[in-house]
This record gives sequence, structure tokens and C-alpha cells, in this order.
Amino acid sequence: MKTVLFVTYGSGHVRMVLPVARALALGGQAKPVVLALTTAAPAVRAAGVEVLQFKDFITSADELAVGHGKRLLADMPGPVADPEETIAYLGLSYAELVQDVGLTEAARLYQRDGRQAFLPLRTLRRIVGQVAPSLVVATNSPRAERASIMAARALGLPSACLVDLFCLDEVWVSASDYADKVCVLNDSVKRFLVSAGRAEEQVVVTGNPAFDTLSDPSHVGQGRQLRHDRQWGNKHVLLWPTQVEPAYHPFNGLPGDVDLPRRALEKVVEWVLSRDDCILCIRPRAGEALPMVSGDPRIVLTGQEVSLPVLLQAVDMVVTLNSTVGLEGHLAGTGLLQVLGSVFDKAMPLKAYGIADEAVDVAGIPAALDRCQHRPRRPPGTIQPRAADKVLEVVCGFL
Repeated sequence: MKTVLFVTYGSGHVRMVLPVARALALGGQAKPVVLALTTAAPAVRAAGVEVLQFKDFITSADELAVGHGKRLLADMPGPVADPEETIAYLGLSYAELVQDVGLTEAARLYQRDGRQAFLPLRTLRRIVGQVAPSLVVATNSPRAERASIMAARALGLPSACLVDLFCLDEVWVSASDYADKVCVLNDSVKRFLVSAGRAEEQVVVTGNPAFDTLSDPSHVGQGRQLRHDRQWGNKHVLLWPTQVEPAYHPFNGLPGDVDLPRRALEKVVEWVLSRDDCILCIRPRAGEALPMVSGDPRIVLTGQEVSLPVLLQAVDMVVTLNSTVGLEGHLAGTGLLQVLGSVFDKAMPLKAYGIADEAVDVAGIPAALDRCQHRPRRPPGTIQPRAADKVLEVVCGFL
């Protein structure tokens, strides 16, 4: 049976890949295998799809790379779920960086950019070569995912790129020789890529499979039940999905304000605590520790035990810098306030695309929340049905 190799990291990107991989397995057209990066492996295993990781490709010739990985692992804060995989991923990637720019420059780049300094082309060529798939499918991330599509091209294999959002920063995706097909969110993204040089037939509007579950009617009832169980009643419930701001933009090197998320959240908390009819729900990302927050009952923490589609049916508005949760909330019918000042503002023009209700800097948060407080939830927006099926059509076109 033919094999399709999917390459993805965790969070929203693995959620984009898994519905397609499962549908491919159910249809029997090919065997899906996922090269699961960083935090993606547990989600892939839970979905019953075969997992590969960097550690599966370590050989006796990689002693120097393993040494790099052990040293970098020792400098990482907090516990690491899979030390062996972290050593392999960091070590192989760093070893390539040293080969490309030398020890001194590699150390400088890694200190400045962290993992964003990596583009492990030789490692991905090794992996893709050993797996020998009929097709490589990767998300639009800049490191191993990008390298996997470049490796497929070098090995004469077809490839497809799944784009999660607007593709304004990922300039490499607009190159006509990067991936044979690009699957995008909507017509606006397709027009952008075509105007940047992609051929019309190379870009397919499929939607994002990670958003398919937002259209599930059962989530509406579960959201109402959650709201009832939490005794939120007629209160105005805000959702803040936690995120970080990098010190430097990963692609253009522009400096970022690492303190921006904290200042924005503090301003939202201050606004909520000035009212008796509001609730702020804070949701950390997967694998992230719960933050320290006020003990006031108007500030609540929600972990991963509550599914995001259900939570989005229970809240009234999402407040975010540029988290994908903001777009998901909009599609599910919530209001959306975007806080500006991030290095990713240009890549996430949510107000310009008609997605955000308000887009303001930190100082403008209170007034924007005042304007939005009494706006009712909208009916869920038009969501392309079964984006996973549309992506599957693209995949099967190569088989």
C-alpha cells in the first residue's frame, strides 16, 4: 500500500492534519504516517495514526548531534515530556546549523532565535528518503515542515502544503516550486498567493480541517450546558487564550514586545474586575501550566479538559493578540477583540478581513470592551463543510 507522510508540529497544526490522516486511513487509499514534531505525538497516537519522530532516525553516526541535543536540553526550563525526542530534534537541527554557519554563528543564532534558527534540510531528506512515501503533506511552518517539502522536491516526490490561516508571513509558500499543491483557508488567501506568483491551479481553497468541528451542532447544546453549569447566566463572558510574544520576529528579525501579552491580560482583568456582570475565562495552551491569577470568582481558569469548540459556544467574546482561537471564535459566533502591538499584526489583519469587531492597542482595551459588551453573539458564520474531505481530494489526486 502507498504511504502518505504528514509532517506537523502540535497545537492547531496537528488538528489540521489529523482529520485528513484519519479519513485517508478509513478510505483505504493509502497508509498515513505522521512525523510528529514537538508536542504533536500524543495527539497523533490518541487518533490511532502511526507516529514517527526524530528519535527514530538517530544512528551511531549522530554522536555529535546527540551531544548538542543533550547540552541544549539541559538549558531548557521546566520538565520535558520526551527527553529522548527533544535531544534528537534539537541535536540534529543544531548540528545542521553548525554545518551551515559554523560553531560561533550557530551559537549566536540559537541564542537569539531559539528553534526559529533551524531549517533541518539534511535531516528531513534522510527521513523522507527512508520512509519513501508517495506524497509528503506538511503544514506551513518554517522549520522541519518547510524542510520536508524541500526534501520531497529534491527527491523527486510530490508534496502538498496545508496553510492554516492567511499566509502573509510565509513567503516561501508563494514560490512556484514550493509544493505541488497548496490548500488554503479561503478565496482571499488564494488571490494573495496567485498575485505573489503561484499558478491558479496550484492553489486549492479547501478550508482548514481543524475548524470542521466548529460546525458540529452538538457543541451549541454542550456550550449552553457549560454556561449553565458554571453559573455564568446572563453575564458577559470573555475568553483570553494565552500566548507568548517572541523577542524577535522569526522571519524578518523585527523586535517583539515579550511583555505585551502580560500587559494586555492585566488590562482585560482590570476591566472585568470593575464590573459585576462580566467573567473572564483564561485558557492556557496545551502543555502550558495554569497562570497565577486573581482569586476573584470573576476570573476563571479553563484547561484542556473543556474542548475548545464547546467553550467557544459558552463565551461571548474572544480577546487575543493573534491566536487562532480568535478566528475560531468568530466562526463559532463570538465577538472578537484583537489587541495590536504584536510583531505578527501584519500577518493577522483580523479587522481588515472582517473577522475582528475591534482592533486596538493595550490602552484602548477598556473602551473597546465597553463598545462590545452589549453586542449579542452572532449566528455561527458560514464554515466550509468538511474541509478535511476537500483536502483528502487533493491528497488522493496524487495517489
